[in-house]
Amino acid sequence: MALVAITGATALAQDKQSIDVAKLPNLAQSNLKAYYADVEVTEAAIGTGKLKNEYYVTLANGTRLTFDKHGQWTEVVANEGGEIPTRMVNGRVQMYLGKNHPGAKVVRMKKDKKSNYEFDLDDGKNLYFNEQFAPITPK
Repeated sequence: MALVAITGATALAQDKQSIDVAKLPNLAQSNLKAYYADVEVTEAAIGTGKLKNEYYVTLANGTRLTFDKHGQWTEVVANEGGEIPTRMVNGRVQMYLGKNHPGAKVVRMKKDKKSNYEFDLDDGKNLYFNEQFAPITPK
């Protein structure tokens, strides 16, 4: 079973090609400057094969970001013990968190192909929102 996991990880690594940060879509570069200006990019890559049209960024603090071909984030995973910058989280989600989960920090956010969003909190809870950022129950 361990061999399968290692083989899968190797295949995934081979589906990415390192690129210069300047080769990221403009919107992705703008997001990095706006929310992570003081954190160095340690790796930037573009997906190949099954992962083509996706961009991957790893920051020096361990935060990982994935962007689509237009530079819109599709997933952001905070570094261990860290959180996603509040300014990066949609305002409606921030209001919901303040009312229903005061003090909680967003440690992961992901947008799926149906334009639904998942936000993972530091207390282990997962919250789901539709494309208008209204709370929904996952199927």
